[in-house]
Amino acid sequence: MHRPFPSLSALAAALASRPHPQPAGVSLEAAVMVNLLGNELLLVRRQVLAGDKWSGHMGLPGGRHEPEDATLLDTARRETREEVGFDPGDHGTVLGPLGTYVAAHRASGDTHIAVYVTELHSRPELVLSEEVAAAYWVDLDTLVAAHGTAAVRELGDPVPAYVPDVEGEQLVVWGITYGILERLRALA
Repeated sequence: MHRPFPSLSALAAALASRPHPQPAGVSLEAAVMVNLLGNELLLVRRQVLAGDKWSGHMGLPGGRHEPEDATLLDTARRETREEVGFDPGDHGTVLGPLGTYVAAHRASGDTHIAVYVTELHSRPELVLSEEVAAAYWVDLDTLVAAHGTAAVRELGDPVPAYVPDVEGEQLVVWGITYGILERLRALA
């Protein structure tokens, strides 16, 4: 059996003293928010858009850091508001930063994604932007039980993934989002 995700109290303790990520001057600075409500995680499916590298993928609310964002946490909160219609800080407590996920967009290491974790106190009403095709509340135990591999169109070969059935639909959580969730789960 795979290790479970940590409890909210364990996450709060583990994240409380972590330093907040700072912009590193790379070509793509972004931030995402891991929104937890009890034992559920909010995942979004991106719209299918021509020219979008993450078109149709499962992900976390978030996006590009903009000059008007004072911090990367501000980016994660703004992007969550824009994409799913609520400010995590208004509906819960930001537990802290998970860290920075370094990935490749056009070149190796040119993408830095700051990751923040919020414990929500109530289920917010979701208002999806045009960038988001759907949103799902996924039970963390279901996610762990669905840990395995999946073939994805971009690569052809099976990759590590979570493949849960949610609301009658099979979700494939792989790539950056999978990597972020594995880092979160490693805190258990």
